[in-house]
Amino acid sequence: MAMVNPPAPPPLFCQSYECGVGKWVPRKEPFKSLQDVQIAYSNLWHPVWDGCGVWDPLTKLEGEEKKKLEGQRLVDTLNWEWVPGRGLLLEYDPVDFVVRMLKSPGGLVLVGDSISRQHWHAIYYTFRHLNITFDSNPKHLPLAGVANVEQFVLSKTSAMTKVLQEKAGVPQSRMERPFFTLLEDHMGLGELDIRAITNAKPDYHWYHKFRRVEGWEDHLKWLAMPREGEEASVTEDTLVMINAGAHWSRHELAMLRAPTDQQEQALLEDTYPRMIDLVTSRLSPIERTSIYYRPTSPGHPKCEDHTVPYKDMADARRQEQNLVQRLKETVSTPDDKKLRSRWDWDLFKRHNELWNRTIHVMNERRPAGAMGAKWHYFDVWDVSMQRPDAHLDPGKDCLHWCLPTIFDDWTRLFYHRVNLDEGRAK
Repeated sequence: MAMVNPPAPPPLFCQSYECGVGKWVPRKEPFKSLQDVQIAYSNLWHPVWDGCGVWDPLTKLEGEEKKKLEGQRLVDTLNWEWVPGRGLLLEYDPVDFVVRMLKSPGGLVLVGDSISRQHWHAIYYTFRHLNITFDSNPKHLPLAGVANVEQFVLSKTSAMTKVLQEKAGVPQSRMERPFFTLLEDHMGLGELDIRAITNAKPDYHWYHKFRRVEGWEDHLKWLAMPREGEEASVTEDTLVMINAGAHWSRHELAMLRAPTDQQEQALLEDTYPRMIDLVTSRLSPIERTSIYYRPTSPGHPKCEDHTVPYKDMADARRQEQNLVQRLKETVSTPDDKKLRSRWDWDLFKRHNELWNRTIHVMNERRPAGAMGAKWHYFDVWDVSMQRPDAHLDPGKDCLHWCLPTIFDDWTRLFYHRVNLDEGRAK
């Protein structure tokens, strides 16, 4: 009788395409109070998280009563954890993460809008909790003091800095440069580029006040550049997490005008891939970088109606149908309804898929031994789609997220993904 080999056991850790597919489950060791949360996130440098916005249109509580509700909402929102449908996630280790940053010329760089800033905020809190201290924008750095730029260099006087340097095995020259940087650039492109790809008329009045870091691509090149004397120890790629999402809408790009919503969205759909081409063409030549595109996370109309995550992704898809119609129902006047439709939340997923396809094609065409940037798609769409309960200010802001809630899970997923891609998660 022929022997039948048993099926191979599943991998211990989830693979890149699996980790963002799963569901939210109650935290194994739930926080019982706001005090529990604040102990878990305590640090010596910043006020600890104390609440999430609450929707209270009837009683309109103020003062201590309102703060108590906000604190309880934070507890409730944090009492869920993401579980992949297949495989396990590495436990997030902030010390190991910082050591990995030091082993690259530029550490970790976040590029994007206010949601990227929120994520940056949540990440550096995980460092503060372990007494990892740093100076922000020291004067010897390029772009020090420039608006919308945050560059963290580890504090010279901290005992923890010495521990991190020893663990990384890097020279003092590396410690003079940032290990963690935020470049808050809402569009990824400047006025001239946006005018060109939207075919804006020459007399179009530029009234936009997008947060912008002029020349951020050149600064990224400077960060990622290998330095003489560091060849033996600073051997990893500079990590970049980039997003160009929610601001790419008809609401922000008022030069895109047509008789109908469908025709206007077609203009936006024509513009978006041009933006991707410009961004990827400028970043791809940068050597020693691993660039992760983080998809634009979804908004949830009427997020104030939700106090728990969706049961799974099927439940989320079922309940999040007719997105634009439900968004319009949150306001009463025709002008406000028009404004809501021009937010183009219904295009987020389509734009994300365009990035995903573009990165897939770039990787397929990448020659063996190519020295330019390595591109990755870091998928947090399902993770975020299932959390209508975790937004910043229900009833007012159902696009941004309450800190640190969902961002902690994004960080753990990113930490896992980097270790997986670099062969350390086995």
